[in-house]
Amino acid sequence: MVQFELAALLQATLETIYIVFISSTCAVIFGLAIGLVLFLTAAKQPLENRWIHRILSLVVNITRSIPFIILMISILPLTRWLVGTTIGSNAAIVPLALAAIPFFARICENAFFEVQSSLLETAHAFGATTYQLVQKVLLPESLPLLIRGATLTVIALVGYSAMAGVVGGGGLGELAINYGYQRFNAFVTTETVIVLVMLVAIIQWYGDLLAKRRKVLSCVVAACVIGVACVVFQLWPWVHGGGTFLRVGVISGWPEEVMKVAQQVAKDQYHLNIKIVTFNDYVLPNTALVNGNIDANIFQHEPYLEAQIVARGFPLASIGKTFVYPMGFYSRKIHALSELKSGATIAIPNDPSNEARALLLLQKSGLITLDQHALSNASVRDITSNTRHFKFKTLDAAQLPRVFKDVDLVGLTNDFVGPAHFTLDEALLKEGADSLYANIIVVRKSEQNDDRLQALVAVMHSQAVLEETQRLFPHGAAIPAW
Repeated sequence: MVQFELAALLQATLETIYIVFISSTCAVIFGLAIGLVLFLTAAKQPLENRWIHRILSLVVNITRSIPFIILMISILPLTRWLVGTTIGSNAAIVPLALAAIPFFARICENAFFEVQSSLLETAHAFGATTYQLVQKVLLPESLPLLIRGATLTVIALVGYSAMAGVVGGGGLGELAINYGYQRFNAFVTTETVIVLVMLVAIIQWYGDLLAKRRKVLSCVVAACVIGVACVVFQLWPWVHGGGTFLRVGVISGWPEEVMKVAQQVAKDQYHLNIKIVTFNDYVLPNTALVNGNIDANIFQHEPYLEAQIVARGFPLASIGKTFVYPMGFYSRKIHALSELKSGATIAIPNDPSNEARALLLLQKSGLITLDQHALSNASVRDITSNTRHFKFKTLDAAQLPRVFKDVDLVGLTNDFVGPAHFTLDEALLKEGADSLYANIIVVRKSEQNDDRLQALVAVMHSQAVLEETQRLFPHGAAIPAW
């Protein structure tokens, strides 16, 4: 276990360094250029141009005002166009760089305005061109401020990189979420925080040293070394893994642990290399499959897939079932549904798949009534009858086990029954073994007869995967659906 944690921590650290280094390089290069244009086109400057300055300044301000997570999601088409994928470390670099470029550009502009105007006027009086003005006066005089600004930008990117997990980008943030937050492992969270603090401390120390000495040669050498290491980091998995992977998307948490057993079975029995791609939401896996970023996903049930196909026209198909994981409702305040008072607060998952599933279960028990046109795609807004005035809180699935003191009833998916210190038998309301919500293996329609994908079905139905799944989800919490 310790060896695994150290290996995972090292891998995540390398991923963070890779993501931050590439995005920082882009931010410094393009941010410096934009900062120069902003300064030079400002009023009373060598290339004064009111319209260029205003338009560019407006673009910088708008980009800086967009929350990073919204920026990351909104530019997915651009990300795919630039790097050929919307998941992975390279996909995380694009939004990180775009978020940091305007930030550093504004820092550069302010640094240039700190240069004494008398120096610029003197250089201009001696006939210096704009290029000479920038090279001989502006950059040398503002260098300490630029270095400190670059240091601040790199540190900010270390923080932003924690969101790389949204696109399966890896890194320390994803490790803390997937293995710490999702699995209630405080040790993993603590060790990732310690490494992040160390990284920030090293960056700050080196930035301060560089600003004092004003010698950038060591920085150039270090950048070259890290750059070479980044290339090796990207190529090594392909060389080591034989160059060919079947990329399978799963939701982070215990499903990833099941998939690791399947990964070993596939390699030993079918000579098939599986690359596990984890997601923290229920929207991206199907989008990634349609876009060709993964070859299959195992996270959803048939009603959710059908709703996605109808709503978004996805050319996807199911090629096999895995397990039924009955959803249940639990409480630490009541011992039976009959004790649930009017006006009680009920917490349910906020992802589209499990929110609808939880509401349908409540409807089946007679607590609420849903719009019959919504059903498997229902949300809280589709409740048409709530005579007992229940209050609903939709939360991240991993947050639900933490809110039992604050609400009266909680709907849990099986991933979080154990961490909440319950068993399926203790559910006040639960799905039966005949549930329609069996997890399925989904692929692109055009590839559903692919031999590798058919082998994946056999792997997921293997005895080893069955035993691991039932170990992680005991007491009938995982029912084979094949």
